[in-house]
Amino acid sequence: MIQHGRAPFLECSTRGDRRFSAFCAYLRNGKSIEELYQAYKIFPGGVSGLTWREAKGRVALNMEDCRIYYSRLWDMYIEQNPDLLPVLHAASGLSDMFGKKGHCCQATELWRIRNRLDYDL
Repeated sequence: MIQHGRAPFLECSTRGDRRFSAFCAYLRNGKSIEELYQAYKIFPGGVSGLTWREAKGRVALNMEDCRIYYSRLWDMYIEQNPDLLPVLHAASGLSDMFGKKGHCCQATELWRIRNRLDYDL
């Protein structure tokens, strides 16, 4: 579990507020953040474009690029859904019950976005 801030925590997963789950956060292209992120991974032999089920949990050769891409996907999602900013700002903490230290985490990205100084409510 990953937590940021203080209780009560807004759960950012399919078991909480689904709008903040990478599986349920769809961009305008009709793909979820999870689908796009997992497909972005490159594995030995140049294999990429895998489904989330095929790629999830596997360490890619381009993990640093994947982390940057994951952050950008969340930025795009919030830009496309500005009505979610007040929900984030009202939360004293964010959590992801499925989050693992050292892995990309939606709660971490959303906490970063929540705490940006250049937000406009």
